[in-house]
Amino acid sequence: MTSVIIVGSRDRQLEELLTAADMQTKTVDTTALSAFGRSSILPDIVVVDVRSAGIPPALANLKRQRPELGVVIVAAALDPTLMLEAMRAGVSEFVAEPLEQSDLERAVARVLGARPSTEAGRTFGFVGAKGGVGTTTVAVNVAAALSRLERGPRTLVIDMHQAGGDAAVFTGAEPKFSILDAIENTHRLDQTYLSGLVTQIAPGLDLLASSDRTFAALVDPARVRAVLDFVATCYKFTVLDLPRSDAAVLDALDGVSSIFVVANQELATVKSGARMAATLRQRYGRETVKVVLSRSDRQADIGLSDVERAIGVDIAHTFPSDYRLALQALNKGRPLALEGDSDLAASFEKFAAQLAGKKRDDKNKPAVARVGLFGRLTQPKQA
Repeated sequence: MTSVIIVGSRDRQLEELLTAADMQTKTVDTTALSAFGRSSILPDIVVVDVRSAGIPPALANLKRQRPELGVVIVAAALDPTLMLEAMRAGVSEFVAEPLEQSDLERAVARVLGARPSTEAGRTFGFVGAKGGVGTTTVAVNVAAALSRLERGPRTLVIDMHQAGGDAAVFTGAEPKFSILDAIENTHRLDQTYLSGLVTQIAPGLDLLASSDRTFAALVDPARVRAVLDFVATCYKFTVLDLPRSDAAVLDALDGVSSIFVVANQELATVKSGARMAATLRQRYGRETVKVVLSRSDRQADIGLSDVERAIGVDIAHTFPSDYRLALQALNKGRPLALEGDSDLAASFEKFAAQLAGKKRDDKNKPAVARVGLFGRLTQPKQA
């Protein structure tokens, strides 16, 4: 049953109409609005009756404190001045006299439908141990595979490179807006604004792309964190293609479920991956930081056990090498995980299932233990 608090009303009919619509109601005076901002328990909807006293001054402050709180205005008429004042306070849903139960029900339904989910989704970050290891390929295809797991809430992939990221190329998108637009406008973030920034890639899959322009000022990590926290209320899964050297981004990942360092079986990449993983583990903890191996090669001189010991954590997943197929998918601008007819696509699907908490299949992680180069991988740094 929807819980409704009626604020500032002396009209018994309003309460009766809401009760008749199977809503649990309670009427309070306008002084209670200030208390809502501090309360840990909120109603589903607040209905503010402005027919006798106008828009309460405390309403704008309440919406700033609790933007997730749904509000419906009941007015004598749809007066443009009153509507503008309410919209400035953060309210866009109105019901005018004569009051009808159906009008109230539709207004409440629209507010509930537009409200972000109170259960935060899960966010997964991917950062390359070195350039050219296939981080964007992994991030985009993991996101595509997550979007295919089940119907319902959408999956979002964010290219966190402030400028020059390639996720749009990998998905064939031509975005009009970017992650910079979100970072620069955190004060405007709501579902409507976010939906205008993202580009749909496929059913169930959206992209928030990198920008084509550079950002002259330093980015505040708090703004980046605010964007990531908000999108987690709108999407069940968010996948981040992370830059390796952007401190503002790498320092704003507190809400990320897992951070995966993408590596391969090349000596320089493994050594770089070890440094990256150590830095991220120090900031976010050992349980959060993991490694995935791209272009896995069973015959490589550097075996999986070498990589694990050098980087200091177990390999969470290995993706088979199929450069020709990956290049074809890039040229077509369509993630190969959306096709699902190759070993590489199947590997992305299997990993996505693990991330989503589906039944885990560890057959993807081969038991290969090659030695010989481990000494080179773990030799101490020169002073």
